[in-house]
Amino acid sequence: MLATLTSGATIGAGEVPQPGTLSLLDRVVSLQSLKNRLLGIQRLEIESSAVLTPAARDYCKEFNVAIVRSSSVARTNTAVVESSLATGGRPQRLIVAGVTKWIPSMEKQLCFKQAKVCEIATDDTTALRAIADGIRSGHQAGVVIVNAPHATCWQAARDDSLRPAVVSSWSELNDVLQEVPVNVLILSAKTWNVPSACNAARRFFQHLQNQS
Repeated sequence: MLATLTSGATIGAGEVPQPGTLSLLDRVVSLQSLKNRLLGIQRLEIESSAVLTPAARDYCKEFNVAIVRSSSVARTNTAVVESSLATGGRPQRLIVAGVTKWIPSMEKQLCFKQAKVCEIATDDTTALRAIADGIRSGHQAGVVIVNAPHATCWQAARDDSLRPAVVSSWSELNDVLQEVPVNVLILSAKTWNVPSACNAARRFFQHLQNQS
């Protein structure tokens, strides 16, 4: 049975969403905004002024997700709630996302206490969105593996919460970490592989740990 979609309900300002909640700040919530993000979600929180497209509403119905509008959506999503529970209530320092098929291999090789590895993203924008959501919700920094690193860097630079840097090779990594107060490393899916990306994530983790 499909859940009743609630368009007039509100949540209090500063209220933290419960597990199973996806919160979005998008002005227009489209099917693309929700694609591959509703697995395990029971409640979608959006801004009271946000436009919800018919396709997005139908997608919520398909996944039995209730829609709640709020004047102040908390910047938290289910993935971050899960990562907090996995580490005793505290998000890991790093969140990792990407479009490559070997993302699950990174999850197996990285310590879960160091990094939360997201599921494979459908595109560069979705991967970057996962990183941004994670940082806003408590992760200190992120590593994103994308097809178009420079375009992704330009997109990330438009978000005030992100300080991105493209790293083309392992030899550049130390220079970037020393010269730039970065919180998002952007790696190219064409030039990085599982071992090198994992090593970059571990090096970034050590750098963040030393800066604390």
